[in-house]
Amino acid sequence: MGGAAHPAAGRLMRAALGRLWGRLDWRGLSLLISGISWVAYGASIAVQPRYGTVRGISVLLDLMPMGAWGWGWIVCGVVALVCAPLRAGRDLAGVAAAMAPPLLWALAYTMGWLSGASGTAWGAVAPWGSHAVLIAIIAYLTRTKMIVPVVTYGPR
Repeated sequence: MGGAAHPAAGRLMRAALGRLWGRLDWRGLSLLISGISWVAYGASIAVQPRYGTVRGISVLLDLMPMGAWGWGWIVCGVVALVCAPLRAGRDLAGVAAAMAPPLLWALAYTMGWLSGASGTAWGAVAPWGSHAVLIAIIAYLTRTKMIVPVVTYGPR
């Protein structure tokens, strides 16, 4: 659809995608991808958590059961999705929601490794932590530029 047989549909599709990109940009796209990922991951650990995940984050399971942690990921994912089309500065809840779960997981895996609960938990620290760092980098690079007037006091 939208090919040579339907040139008008192709123009409409390109215009719609252009408007969507204009609304999302890199920052919104990172929140969109994180949001979808966190909802899917949260659903998977709420329904059927993997053995390695349970062992790796065992320190967190004293606070809440795995199903509750799964719902936490889902809620953070939904917040990131809702904030994805918002302008930079108004989407800070989404940035925090995209960063919080992987940071928590990186910390939990670190603690699981150091406590001896899982000897291989160290391997999950960098992947989870790096996702949070990448969100922070994108948020920093796409932040709103604040123009602050230079105020001088007294004669120049």
